[in-house]
Amino acid sequence: MGNFQNLNQMKITEKPTIKASWLGSHEYCEYKWYLENVLKEDIPIVRAMIIGKEVHKIKEDEFKKVAKPTTPKEFLKSKLYTITKEITLEKEFNNFILVGKIDELGVDVDYLYVIDDKPRAKPYLGTKRQIWAYCILVKEFIREDYPEYLNKKIFAILRDRDSDNEVWKEEFSKNNVIDVLNIISRMLFLIKGKSEPIPNDIPGKCRACVLHKQEKCSFSCG
Repeated sequence: MGNFQNLNQMKITEKPTIKASWLGSHEYCEYKWYLENVLKEDIPIVRAMIIGKEVHKIKEDEFKKVAKPTTPKEFLKSKLYTITKEITLEKEFNNFILVGKIDELGVDVDYLYVIDDKPRAKPYLGTKRQIWAYCILVKEFIREDYPEYLNKKIFAILRDRDSDNEVWKEEFSKNNVIDVLNIISRMLFLIKGKSEPIPNDIPGKCRACVLHKQEKCSFSCG
């Protein structure tokens, strides 16, 4: 097992920073995403979020007890299945910076496995996009610093946080990159004020939203 973090140093720039996790929240409701991340309005913290952070911390602490220090190169050249956790990566593109913190990264002789843990995990499109964004970060990190390992294929994996069962697994592809970049382009339009956010129109999503429950959303359709 490996344990390394912050593989890229943060760069100071005026370019907008896009978080990989935004790909999930944007798909759920663009308007809520806009309120929280563009207008910077406070979104009420729900108990599930607090529990989620606590569970992540417990799992990370357990991993650190058995993890052996390593370097990215030693990790990437592993022939037996090896994992590392809580990896922060960053990639600067032409007009934005993509950042993300990956729950778990696995490697063996031929493949890399980008794993995201979620409670009651379901392979929603936004969740897939979030994991694809992590895959982009991993791919770009290897391209820039360890190109000799670019032949390793990458699998995107969604895992249930509580049962550890894999819910969805798919080989990362160029089409996934295009999909993520299209959504990021939409985000950049919203950030720059070139477009108006579109509220969710699925009642079930609204009923599950904390803004609806606290009667703080004028667009709720729940």
